[in-house]
Amino acid sequence: MATIASENLLKAILELGENGETVIAARLAESLQISSAAVSMALKRLQRKQFIRITSRRSIHLTEPGYRAACDLVRRHRLVERLLTDMLQMPWNKVHEEAEKLEHAISPELEERLLDLFGKSGTCPHGNPFTPARPFRPSPGYFRLTEAPENTLLRVVRIAELHEKEKEFLNSLAAVGLKPGSQLRVVRKTFDGILELRVGKQKAAFSAPSGARIWVGKA
Repeated sequence: MATIASENLLKAILELGENGETVIAARLAESLQISSAAVSMALKRLQRKQFIRITSRRSIHLTEPGYRAACDLVRRHRLVERLLTDMLQMPWNKVHEEAEKLEHAISPELEERLLDLFGKSGTCPHGNPFTPARPFRPSPGYFRLTEAPENTLLRVVRIAELHEKEKEFLNSLAAVGLKPGSQLRVVRKTFDGILELRVGKQKAAFSAPSGARIWVGKA
């Protein structure tokens, strides 16, 4: 059985891969905000359990057992987020931290009941599917906001899971009503990468790094 620390590391590997990143130890340390030494020790334990494999170029990949363990935790996390928003009316931009605390306590029986309640093909409030695809591939017609054409009506599809822990980023989206399902237009892309948006009747502006965290499709 994986410890909570091991589960968190497996989840981070999955989420980085889901975001299209090459997973290396330094990136895991940054994402989890722990020391490189702690990551190195944890990776060795996961390698002994055959949950991960590390290539000659030091990139880290989940094995099938590792993927299943990571996927179980990610699914529970996203189900808890949906429970908090839909049943307890918590704001969508506030549920990630609470779900981090509760995800390890969800039993398989409760997980099944939540899947029955919300549907196996459902998503968390940030638009990420309960069960991640492997490997992650964007659905046809979806693209990052930075790649969106100007003056085209768009719909927000998902906020990358990797960035849900960034409170200021989520709060800035919530402040202008930007969340999965919202419609918007890119009014202008400035020379320095700023995205000027129209969200309903509101104007908003986001940097290119922020825009890259938001997946959209044509409305």
